[in-house]
Amino acid sequence: MSFGAETLAAISIASSVLGAGVSIIGQGQQAAAQRASLEYQAAVSRNNQILAERQAADATERGRIAERNQRVKAQQLAGRQRAVLAGNGVLVDEGSALDITSDTAALGEQDALTIRANAEREALGFRTQGMNFGAQAGLQSMQAANTSATMGQIGTAFGAIGSVADRWYRYRNPTSPTAAV
Repeated sequence: MSFGAETLAAISIASSVLGAGVSIIGQGQQAAAQRASLEYQAAVSRNNQILAERQAADATERGRIAERNQRVKAQQLAGRQRAVLAGNGVLVDEGSALDITSDTAALGEQDALTIRANAEREALGFRTQGMNFGAQAGLQSMQAANTSATMGQIGTAFGAIGSVADRWYRYRNPTSPTAAV
């Protein structure tokens, strides 16, 4: 089975058009997949931001509870000290006995404030992480919104038009110097 020059030229032109069409569709599908992936990543980042905020709130609450418990422990220790001192016949509201219970109260308060500061730093770390996740989500959403295959598709279409035009010209002008190229 042999094909004539006209048939081969038509097949060549049709294959160029078909190839360009497939390429344009592929570029559109690739852009849609990339856009969907970026939107998914943005949703994950937003979820991570929510989780980080919850962790910050949890750290703050745990710190508040631990701070309160430390104050109670310090008060209980000071109370035991007063009871032991009083049981030994020492006046607890003056001199060394007062210094001991005052130091216990001061150190207990210092420990409570340290617990609060540590909890605040932990919460700040989670909030900072949450802000980073939020910024990342915004960037991914922006990238998703700006993902488009249009420019690639236009370039492919113009390339195909040029190729088809060249083949058509060669077919119509077989004696042209470019026909042999």
